[in-house]
Amino acid sequence: MAGFSLYVSTKNTTENSDLCFHENGTEIPSEDQKINCSVHGRYVIYYNERKQNVQYPSYYSTFAYYELCELKVFGKFVSAF
Repeated sequence: MAGFSLYVSTKNTTENSDLCFHENGTEIPSEDQKINCSVHGRYVIYYNERKQNVQYPSYYSTFAYYELCELKVFGKFVSAF
């Protein structure tokens, strides 16, 4: 999970979406996290990558992968009318 980002979007893509959170700490991220985000959208997108020729911290895995067991999203419904 090291280096992951969360985006909130009105479409199912990270393009033109709002970056809600980017993990860039100095140690392995906690498996149980609570992340507050104050943007509105329909989709929550988890994104992680490993680029070639980039030096990552030692605790990053060689390949970006995740073992996401549970995700809870809480929010308010806001009518557009």
